[in-house]
Amino acid sequence: MEMAIVESVRNIPLQDPSEEEFSAADLTWTKFGNAEHYDEVALIPYDRVDAFIIGECSNVLCPTRFHIERGRKRTIGTLKEYKDDEYLEYRQ
Repeated sequence: MEMAIVESVRNIPLQDPSEEEFSAADLTWTKFGNAEHYDEVALIPYDRVDAFIIGECSNVLCPTRFHIERGRKRTIGTLKEYKDDEYLEYRQ
């Protein structure tokens, strides 16, 4: 069965695995984009990101390292316009 391509971030299901630490293998991935180009993505709560990173880095066969690919420092409340495809990180 071919997986449908989701075109809106709002249609990606939020996942919150019950394990204390979890990895990519514990998630169901969704094709996000359009017919010409898509990525497989999974949406998790922001407060579970550390648990995901620890789970990924603990994989003995294939440990993973992470870095922020794109980020901006903004004061909370200063964002005037939100775009679905934009990655924003609030740092205090």
